Amino acid sequence: MVNNAERDELLAFVAEKYYQEDKKQTEIADMIGLTRSAVSRMLTEAREKGLVEVIIHHPFQYDNELEEKLKLAFNLKHASVVVFRNQPDYGEIRKQLGKAASRLLATLIKPGHKIGIAWGTTVQATIEAFEDSPVKDTQVVQLVGVLGSTRHSYSAQTLVERKAQKIGGEGIYLYTPFIVENEQTAASLLEDPSVEQAIAIGKKCDIALMGIGTTKPEYCSLYRGNHISLQDLQSFQNAGSVGDVCALYFDIDGNLSQVDFHQRRIGASWPSLREIPTRLAVAGNTEKAEAILGAVCGGFANSLVTDNLTALKVLELAQTSS
Repeated sequence: MVNNAERDELLAFVAEKYYQEDKKQTEIADMIGLTRSAVSRMLTEAREKGLVEVIIHHPFQYDNELEEKLKLAFNLKHASVVVFRNQPDYGEIRKQLGKAASRLLATLIKPGHKIGIAWGTTVQATIEAFEDSPVKDTQVVQLVGVLGSTRHSYSAQTLVERKAQKIGGEGIYLYTPFIVENEQTAASLLEDPSVEQAIAIGKKCDIALMGIGTTKPEYCSLYRGNHISLQDLQSFQNAGSVGDVCALYFDIDGNLSQVDFHQRRIGASWPSLREIPTRLAVAGNTEKAEAILGAVCGGFANSLVTDNLTALKVLELAQTSS
């Protein structure tokens, strides 16, 4: 009787001949003394066992006309608009935008650069899609404090570490919560030497990589992840906030919201963030159109990666509000 290891080795041999050497199933059948239908079943079994992985690379298409319209309308330095024929699910949007953003980011990072990183699932997708490519004398800086006691795959701390590994840079971490109970606690933490140093380095960043959040409860990842309370979210909405970048909340015209949350927050300040030359935001989904509009109108982001359906919605909203 053939044991499992021998069976798997045979399956791998058949898969290798078929997928890598382009042998026909009849040729492989002759090699191993079995029928063509048996070989077909073995290829199916190899895929089911994970011995074969099939990766489909969909053609990547940009809408250059929309990119130019966004740059002109909002005075953006860079714009990448990924084309979707139909509205995909958010997971697919995030994945494709991450690929596009990683390509843009690869052209922007130069030796000696400091790259600031905020949290977010689109930021995570961007870093995961980024191909390992060492860049000399770089630093990767955490722009906002940690989300909580649990280390999430999309938290700034985790993303800084991953990005630093990919470009062979030094990670600069902000070991403090992103939000505390009151303004006095925040002020005390900001005087801590390690926190003070991390924030000082963040002010000198050349590039900031960020997501754009929304105040819509069903799409607000900070609320859905229990990182902010319903009371906090309602206070943002009451102040006219439509979204945030680095937990800095703003209205649809890009004005910084007057909420006490900002005094309890630990991270790069709005004046500091504004000084970073390239503020690259990665965000898609038409439900985030108002938040994206506020971010680009207010200069929270001066470079944008989004999808065509969202870009059209943002431009439409801008025309309506003006």
